[in-house]
Amino acid sequence: MIVIIYCSLVACQTAPVSEVVRAGVQAPASAQAIATAPALAQAPALAPAPAPTQAPASATIDTSIEALLDRMEVQGNTMKDFSAQATVEKFEALTDEREVRRGRVVVLGPSGAAREIAIAFDEFIDSSGRGSTDTRQFIYRGGWLLEFDPSRKQLIRRQLAAEGESFDPLRVGDGPFPIPLGQPKKDIVREFIVTAGTMPDAPFFRSLKNASAQSDSLVILRLVPRAGTSMARETSAMTILFDRLSLVPQGLEIEAVNGDRTRVILRNTKLNAGLDDVTRAMLVAPSTDGWKIDSRPLK
Repeated sequence: MIVIIYCSLVACQTAPVSEVVRAGVQAPASAQAIATAPALAQAPALAPAPAPTQAPASATIDTSIEALLDRMEVQGNTMKDFSAQATVEKFEALTDEREVRRGRVVVLGPSGAAREIAIAFDEFIDSSGRGSTDTRQFIYRGGWLLEFDPSRKQLIRRQLAAEGESFDPLRVGDGPFPIPLGQPKKDIVREFIVTAGTMPDAPFFRSLKNASAQSDSLVILRLVPRAGTSMARETSAMTILFDRLSLVPQGLEIEAVNGDRTRVILRNTKLNAGLDDVTRAMLVAPSTDGWKIDSRPLK
């Protein structure tokens, strides 16, 4: 559902599509003796103590969180469509600068390779607070991410999956939009350490914080990529804010290893409400006659 994440970074680094190392948390090695008494007689050898058995990842999850992940999995399997207004903030730690984009996002289809995603930006606000028009559009379909830039008359086509490959753009660890919405619980707990989260400390989330304080309307999860996974190379943690009743995402913060932050707020969210003509048109590619086309097949 959150093509926004990828598009907010997109200027556009291509996230790894595969090469996920399925690594768990290793149990510590047993301590070795640091001294031994001189033996007066040969003592029978002692059998080594069995290595501690590593508990499965799901065993470390709070039962309430486990139930929440179960509900998320069911929701993803029954999702037909989703749309929302999206505001995306990028914070750069090195320069202490922020920029904001506003637009709409739409997702069509349940979890799986046939899922289609689109986002259309219409406003950009730079670090000085000056606003300007930003009409870039992104469409993901059939393993390709298309970026349309009317101001430059440029189309960039990025292939994210091989022809015929079963590929879900939202699948954790594989897809370019790393939000575990509607994903199998076993995949989430394999890729992340999942705990209860808290509201991110950023003015960007003030409206959500105020609304939640009045009605306790949000449930918050914190996901830390497990060591050795592809996400752990660049991401230190993700915080996701859901509506407590519907489990529709309301906000997101991605914390990069280098201190950068990407933050998202979703408003006027609609789940399985059908798509009107304007929203459905976001999934239709505009005419690119006379445009420069940059095609980047999967290597």
